[in-house]
Amino acid sequence: MEEIQDNPYLLASRWSRVGAAIIDSVVLGIVMLPLAYFTGGFDGLAESPPVEPSFSYQLIMALLGFSLYCVVNWKLLGQSGQTVGKKAMKIKVVNLDGSQAKVQDLVFKRYAFMVFISYVPIVGGILSLINLVMIFGKQKRALHDRVAKTRVISS
Repeated sequence: MEEIQDNPYLLASRWSRVGAAIIDSVVLGIVMLPLAYFTGGFDGLAESPPVEPSFSYQLIMALLGFSLYCVVNWKLLGQSGQTVGKKAMKIKVVNLDGSQAKVQDLVFKRYAFMVFISYVPIVGGILSLINLVMIFGKQKRALHDRVAKTRVISS
């Protein structure tokens, strides 16, 4: 089991983390929803039964969405360990010892892990649920926090 170093930082509340995730989703959705609409991503939803877009379409949109997420948040993540949502909620991601995490570690170990694992049939859904439930533990660390060896603190 990983041991978290004692440090003076206050762990971010679960609600501030949820708020940050919602803000980040809205920011991304402002571009991704119209893009999905104009590329036919919603076309099969009106059929009975609804038809999902192809896996290749979903994968392309996931890559595009992840790329856009990186473009929007890269500088903030590199400077302060924050996304737009985390900055708004006054929280940030740090390494377990409280030091600033490298932007590459945040993007690829923390965010890419969860985005792309969710596309693995059955296992992805289970791991996404586990990720969510783990935030209610004593350490308030989700699965992606543990994979990246980070934690979220108040800034």
